[in-house]
Amino acid sequence: MTSNQSKQDPEIQDLEISEISRNIGAQATSSDLIIYESCKYDSEAFRDKPFRSEHFSMIFVLKGELHLKVNLLGFDLKKNGIIIVPPSAIRQFSWENETTQFVSLLFTSQFLKASGILGKYFNVANFLREGLASYRNMEENDQSLVIKMIQLISELHHRKDDPETHSEMIKNIFKSILLMVKPYYEEMKTDQEYSNTIIYRFINLLSEFYRTNREVTFYSEKLAINEKYLSQLLKRKTGKTARQFITEMVVLEAKVLLDNKALPVKQISVHLNFENQFHFSRFFKQYSGISPNNYRKQLFEKMP
Repeated sequence: MTSNQSKQDPEIQDLEISEISRNIGAQATSSDLIIYESCKYDSEAFRDKPFRSEHFSMIFVLKGELHLKVNLLGFDLKKNGIIIVPPSAIRQFSWENETTQFVSLLFTSQFLKASGILGKYFNVANFLREGLASYRNMEENDQSLVIKMIQLISELHHRKDDPETHSEMIKNIFKSILLMVKPYYEEMKTDQEYSNTIIYRFINLLSEFYRTNREVTFYSEKLAINEKYLSQLLKRKTGKTARQFITEMVVLEAKVLLDNKALPVKQISVHLNFENQFHFSRFFKQYSGISPNNYRKQLFEKMP
């Protein structure tokens, strides 16, 4: 996939690791791995801004509280929290500079495969393939060891005397980090139960069909339940109705597409299956309080 294709095709709105590296001022350890430290790198490129990426994000909170929304599900991560965000998820971060500190490993599926961990350690990466972000709390001493390993990866990257050897060492340390994290996911017995719940199934359906189906009835029929019951259940468990979930997903996707100024608004409206540009603009303004053109104008006026 070329950079040009990524910018022009609304089906491909992935923010690649190399782009993220440039945006935050970080030096990537490779084209497939970045270490992000909130206290070290610029974060304004993605703070409070929804975006979608084709990489995994493994985030460790060291202090304070990190607010994260992944495909409309909200998470409040506190000290010793870890969350793994899967590829293709729309994510949005917010936090306070003075009180929050976190470290992230951003890595591609290719790097995961190259590390040699898949299929060798009892499918250790199975938990990474879930369609939803997975949040756990780690023991402080375990998290401390993981952070030391991440720092070691960073140090090895900056050594230039034997890049081939250091590259292999980085892969093995990365593998060790996953092995440290693995028990926290294996010990949780609720994952399989949660994957069978209506909420989980609804979110997965929504992730697949939100571009083409914006009616609650479509999802309730897929789930073989009453439309009213679906919304009541979601409201009780998440604070949002089915329609709110659908609307927010479409608006989030629209914002991601509008962030790419090379895409005409008309093309975005077609991509999101609106009858025409007028209907899309009316929908977007109704639920975001601003027209698509003005949203885009404000967005790029803030850029240097």
